Amino acid sequence: SIYAAAVGTRTRTPAPAPLPVMPTPAPSPLPATLTGQGQPAPLPVPLPPPSGLRTGVSGGSEVFRLAPDGSPRRLYASNDDVVYGLGFGAGGKLLVATGNQGRIYRIENEQLYTLLVKAAPAQITGLLQGAGGRVFVATGNVGKVYRLGPELESKGSFESEVFDAGVFSRWGRLSWKGQAPAGTKLAVQTRSGNLGTPAQYWSAWSKPVATPEGDRVDSPAARFVQWKATLETPGSGSPELKSVALAYLSKNVAPVIAELEITPPNYKFPDPSTLSPTKTLSLPALGARSARTPLVVPQAPRSMNPAKGYLGARWLAQDENEDDLVYTVEIRGAQEQTWKLLREKLEEPYLSWDSTAFADGTYVLRVTASDAASNPAPDALTHQRETEPFRIDNTPPAVTGLTATSEGGRLRVKFRTVDALSWIEESEYSVDGGAWKEMLPVTRLFDSRELDYDFTTEEMKPGEHTVAVRVSDEYGNLAVAKVVR
Repeated sequence: SIYAAAVGTRTRTPAPAPLPVMPTPAPSPLPATLTGQGQPAPLPVPLPPPSGLRTGVSGGSEVFRLAPDGSPRRLYASNDDVVYGLGFGAGGKLLVATGNQGRIYRIENEQLYTLLVKAAPAQITGLLQGAGGRVFVATGNVGKVYRLGPELESKGSFESEVFDAGVFSRWGRLSWKGQAPAGTKLAVQTRSGNLGTPAQYWSAWSKPVATPEGDRVDSPAARFVQWKATLETPGSGSPELKSVALAYLSKNVAPVIAELEITPPNYKFPDPSTLSPTKTLSLPALGARSARTPLVVPQAPRSMNPAKGYLGARWLAQDENEDDLVYTVEIRGAQEQTWKLLREKLEEPYLSWDSTAFADGTYVLRVTASDAASNPAPDALTHQRETEPFRIDNTPPAVTGLTATSEGGRLRVKFRTVDALSWIEESEYSVDGGAWKEMLPVTRLFDSRELDYDFTTEEMKPGEHTVAVRVSDEYGNLAVAKVVR
């Protein structure tokens, strides 16, 4: 098999200018091997690249294996590390030298690789297999040569990624799973802080937890935490760490009702039992790392069904602890002091109710969100929010003074309509049961609770005729009256 590393991103770049013609330098002897026998001869100094020639590499890397039949198979990919060299270690496993974080990886199989070394120099530029399982490592920035193995390091440590608890949290017992053969040691410590990356404001490392059963850590309460494992061996055998668990309790934060509104009248929300489950679990994509698994917060449906006399309210509630929320909905008249219960222990962030049970007038709705379902009673918190004043109006307008007089084969119709609370929004008339036709008030504007009408019908045959008029207010309350002429 042939192993190859692909580096950078596929971008179109201008063709570089041709290299200038330079005199060929005299051949120089090859450098001596780095074994202490003599001094290496100086290498020719490379010419600087011409202006405009790209010398850096952007993007990540991929490592492929080309089988003897020529078929490729990807073994490793990274968006951050750039592969500068490939080599083989003990047992014939492929080693990958990278920058710009000085990392060497060992490819275990097509799904797994191991981070062997994180060196101080930023770039690992070359690997060479030596005798007895040794591997020689060349670095750049700063240029050095190291020997890797085959012996085990007597002591080493590994730092985890920073864990974000989401909110300020108190840390509890730390335990771990692994193996520590006789003579070896394995201990885990933690540190915490309120910045996303460890800095001078983080705490010091806690006392080591040296037994798998674990112990409570003394890192101070904070939002972020990190653990470090330290492994030691006398030279034979090595401890192995498989997993670390740290219990924590987030400080309870009160829920917040971010939005609250009254929906249009004469519509109601569908029955919650006909909708999808109120709460679902959203898993991260396979292969993606996710410290926390967010919950999908239930939302009010976007569609409502016609229902005369009904009103609705919907709201958007948030909880940083992702606690289950229950709601209490209350109502009172604008001039009243006492709240009347509409619904309690409501799990959905919306509600419809029959407004005909209330007298016409102006009201205010109050919603209380509580996280008591996810917290002990002493720790439960609530948040309340009130709507802007809204109107309940189930009484139709009144039609008065409806008359019809004959004028040259037509009927001239006059009347007045008055609504106690709402503006008149629509008006129509019908002659002898025919189709309804729109008509406008005298002012030609629907801008008042009191409007006068004066209109003439189309020309009709002689005889008795019936004219019906109907008007509705902005809450859909309809009044119908008729006159016979």
